[in-house]
Amino acid sequence: MTLTFTFLGAENWYSYTDNVMGGKSELVAKVNEDNSITLKGDVTTENNGGFVRLATRPDGLSENIKGIRFQAKGNNETYDLHVSLKGIKMPPWSFKSKKFYVSDQWQDFQIEFKDFENYGYSARRFKPTNFNEVSFAGYGRDFKVNLELRNIEFY
Repeated sequence: MTLTFTFLGAENWYSYTDNVMGGKSELVAKVNEDNSITLKGDVTTENNGGFVRLATRPDGLSENIKGIRFQAKGNNETYDLHVSLKGIKMPPWSFKSKKFYVSDQWQDFQIEFKDFENYGYSARRFKPTNFNEVSFAGYGRDFKVNLELRNIEFY
């Protein structure tokens, strides 16, 4: 299943920041002519903030999906791939996470779900049919965001 950025800002892809909880991070997401997307902004931990995200809520994923593939380039920073699950989460912002580092050259990434780490606690099993949201994130520290993504797919 390949995800595209054609619907950014509509029902499939959306961006949000820690502003939803009083933070002061900023993000601009732009779809490029080649159907890649550029994320630019600032993550700040000011006012208990510290994240920006480009997210989707995938429906109908097979239980047999093993991971996610994509290409990325950016500003020589570490970013996160987050997965939140449906159901009870303690604390409410719990998710699974895997970090990836981008250089200023396009790189291929293939990240298996078995390699994700817990952030918080969830009562649900970590399987694709329980995914609530999948997001690319600048997270947890003060830094400039400059990330470009393309060819995202579950495998």
